[in-house]
Amino acid sequence: MGVILTVVMLFGGIIVTILINILLAPIIKTPKDIIDEILESMKLEKEDRFLDLGCADGRVVLEAYKKAKCRSFGFDISPIMIIIARTKRILSFPMNKDIVFDAENIFDVSLKDFSKIYCYLDETSMEILGRRFKKYLKSGGEVFSYKYEIKSLKAKKKVKLSNGESLYIY
Repeated sequence: MGVILTVVMLFGGIIVTILINILLAPIIKTPKDIIDEILESMKLEKEDRFLDLGCADGRVVLEAYKKAKCRSFGFDISPIMIIIARTKRILSFPMNKDIVFDAENIFDVSLKDFSKIYCYLDETSMEILGRRFKKYLKSGGEVFSYKYEIKSLKAKKKVKLSNGESLYIY
């Protein structure tokens, strides 16, 4: 009975994830070959609190922790992606409490406790978040957006990455 229930729940989770991805948030992942470049541009330090909004499988969060040993968080709307990210965390850094993945609506997350935020989201999502980022940036935080500029904000810097895309720094 337990096995049947587990299979049904897993199948249901996959269906929900597919619907979310089609209707709300397609899964787009930061290419592995440029993650180091992005993190070098961020100049993460141990004291930082890093957040990846829309973290998908958690690859940037895990690399941020590996490089800087800073508290690292990843939020995504997809519970299946969070399960994948948590599994990768357990396999890479078992028993580590400095890496956190949660299923959250990224448009409602409180940003005040983070020093650096990374996003690889579509233009519409970035514009919506841009309104929230204004207050966050005034308090001294930094936002890093891969590929998509936030038109309502003036970028402090634009870094050209080896794959030809840009990293916008606010």
